[in-house]
Amino acid sequence: IKTKYTITKWEFASRKTIQRPPAAFMLKRSVFRGNWGLKGPVVTLALLFPLVYIIVPGTTRWASYLYPTAYGLVILFLVLFKKATLEQLGLHHEHWKQNLMLGGLAGGLIIATVPLLDWLIEASGMGRTELFAGAEKRLLERSGNTISWVVYFGTVTGMALAEQLFLTGYLLQALLRATKPSLAIYLGGVIFTLVHFDLQLGLFLLGLTASGLYFLTGSLIAPLIFQIACHTAGWLLTHLYPRAFTLLGFLF
Repeated sequence: IKTKYTITKWEFASRKTIQRPPAAFMLKRSVFRGNWGLKGPVVTLALLFPLVYIIVPGTTRWASYLYPTAYGLVILFLVLFKKATLEQLGLHHEHWKQNLMLGGLAGGLIIATVPLLDWLIEASGMGRTELFAGAEKRLLERSGNTISWVVYFGTVTGMALAEQLFLTGYLLQALLRATKPSLAIYLGGVIFTLVHFDLQLGLFLLGLTASGLYFLTGSLIAPLIFQIACHTAGWLLTHLYPRAFTLLGFLF
């Protein structure tokens, strides 16, 4: 007896193939185009951290800029020696309007939360409680260390681009081919936290969300915009809304 049946793409996906998200998300998703394995990204990451730390100890002033710079140099090496292209890493224009909107909505929600929390604190009268005593003093102490918006956002954009290209486009894409998407996305959040040498819940959530956006869209546009928005929200917390910073202190 012959039986006709159809195997869906989701059922046919093997360990080497990145599974597609359910169609219910109604998102146009680009196909992941990388062809490298997990060995290259893992070995690169394992060698990169000790080497950079030996060259410049983490206590120096520029330590926070060193690893994003190293990520950028690795990506430059991969592109120059034709080991990967920016398109394979996820930096392409396919479905760019959708991805721009998705990243903007996710990032805009994070930014809008900061002034909204400050307004709620004021409207509810919580701002006059002891919990928020001294918040304005924190703002005054930081005011002398401010830099121009152009320099700040230029630096943030460059660092976010380097981190997303390496940690998401290069490493996470290999993880998605090597294991289940749910596990790969979770590991993406953990790795993003660990590589910053700062075990913050906020960093984990940032990495987790960026990894999820990359899996859903197959593009770095949404994760990149989301990370820049998170840095912008952090700037607002430390320079304009210190009371909201007090309320969200558990994230940092």
